[in-house]
Amino acid sequence: MSNLFKPGQRENRSPLLDVQAVYRLYAEMKQEPVPDVYFPEDKALFKKIFIKVKKGNVNNLTRTSAYLDLFKKHPELHWSFLAHMVSRNAGYHMTDIKNELLSHVMSENEQQSLFEFLERCNAAIFNDAYPQLLLYENWKLTGRHPFHLLKKFNVSVFMRRIWADYLKTGDDPVLTTALIMNEQHLIQNEILSSPTLNMGIEKWKFFLQDRMEFTSILFPYGKHTPYSLAGLSVSHFEKVDRRIQLGKKLYRVLFHPIVFPTAYSFSLHHPHTGSREDYWPHIYSRVKKRKHLFSPELGAVWETITYADPPSTDWFREQPIEVMSPLLTLMVPLHFSMTRKWKARTTILLKLKRD
Repeated sequence: MSNLFKPGQRENRSPLLDVQAVYRLYAEMKQEPVPDVYFPEDKALFKKIFIKVKKGNVNNLTRTSAYLDLFKKHPELHWSFLAHMVSRNAGYHMTDIKNELLSHVMSENEQQSLFEFLERCNAAIFNDAYPQLLLYENWKLTGRHPFHLLKKFNVSVFMRRIWADYLKTGDDPVLTTALIMNEQHLIQNEILSSPTLNMGIEKWKFFLQDRMEFTSILFPYGKHTPYSLAGLSVSHFEKVDRRIQLGKKLYRVLFHPIVFPTAYSFSLHHPHTGSREDYWPHIYSRVKKRKHLFSPELGAVWETITYADPPSTDWFREQPIEVMSPLLTLMVPLHFSMTRKWKARTTILLKLKRD
């Protein structure tokens, strides 16, 4: 166990929590929970938040907007802005399925399956995380501690302990990292590990590994159009630890002092539509044009779908101490500019289209 938390030598890291704090958190998370008592005001608050979650969890557009609205009111909730920007990318991925390239190499059934997979992941994260953020908002407004309701919203004991600590420390990076961990373990447990919901992850891993639009998360930033692009490429997305590492790196990229101010300005001035025209209108168009790459709006190509939530089980219950290691450090990417790479890719695609 002495090597449990030893960081790699090739990564630039900054400390987050010390080892003793992580062991303490883990021990507290593993304690037997005390039965909760819900008073009438608790039940009223639960119903109010439940309705807000359902209203926000209609499709990718409503989720993405809800995250931003909450961040505008509570800028200490870094995860909410990270979720907004990553959810924008999820919307781009959903509409990429209908672009002129992928729509010709995938059958209608394959397109629908991939969309539903992306949609389920996007919805599951919102359904779990948004009630947590709204309970925090209620605490700020009323001063009343409502976090025992997390259990009623089927939120993992992992996050219940994290929130209790956050109210004392106000440590935004720790909360953000914990939310990244929680949501990735959630979709691993509920979707990626489900043989009925993961739609053959090996097949899609092979199919999408060289599709750059599906292996990149982009954050537009800069004072002038065309916007510069910050971000990172995705690899091994079927592995939960790799997705957590990616999420932590994206957090540091998005809140980098060079990126954050203008990325936030972009989000305020460009409502999310699902079309890549939102950030590069000189390259992409939401309608088909000869000199542009087709990138439709979400509502133009996909209908809103409804489905039953997957059975909820607490992902943390059987986890060993190693699962806590992401709370020790934050990784600082040395290179995160995607502008040149994306420009080269789109130039090739436009040339192929015109030829």
